[in-house]
Amino acid sequence: MTFYDQYKKNIVLPELFLAHLLDIFPNLASFNVWLYFYGNESLAPSQVAAYLQMTTAEVNQTIEILAESQTMTADFDEITGNVRFDTRLAFAKLDELLASPLPEVSAENDDSVSDISRLIAAFEPEMPGGLTPINIEELQKWLTEDKFEADLILQALREAALNRKVALPYIRAILRNWRNDGIVTARDVADNREERESYKTNQQTAAPLSEEFFSSADALRKAWGFDNAE
Repeated sequence: MTFYDQYKKNIVLPELFLAHLLDIFPNLASFNVWLYFYGNESLAPSQVAAYLQMTTAEVNQTIEILAESQTMTADFDEITGNVRFDTRLAFAKLDELLASPLPEVSAENDDSVSDISRLIAAFEPEMPGGLTPINIEELQKWLTEDKFEADLILQALREAALNRKVALPYIRAILRNWRNDGIVTARDVADNREERESYKTNQQTAAPLSEEFFSSADALRKAWGFDNAE
């Protein structure tokens, strides 16, 4: 069974679809447009433009990009005069990707695709309601614009999950606080955690002076005659 056969009647997208998002679509903006037509193939470009706060011309241009990349087609019904957008090609591309051997890519591009795929796979089950296209776009910005390491972002997700506050604004605040404190890698997080644990352990083992110590000190003071000293 292909992914299209499995999901053609369900608006929920498979996890592998999200993991290969940048392999299927030219860019995240085109995915946003495609997603609206996936939910309702009879929508007019002007309606999608209103939802995404784009101009109709921008949506039409994106539709052309999707058609050129063989991710979506537009079928004109001569009887009704309506245009129906066929989104099935995106699933066909996923099936092709999974059926064919991976192409050779440069190490830089491979790391980039791998990083966003890892983030999507990690965030998708943790986010209430799953990831939205806007969420995925923000994750991409953290990698490309803010220059946060993927492993550091995953550590921030872990921290948020432990605090039961899995939300992108909260995780972004964690990352920025870490950067302000000079923590820029996952190794830095581990070292900082070890330092805090070590400090906490030392504080607990440093027991206060006992009453027996003070009693002994009093006895010595009397034996040496310090109590009689003027």
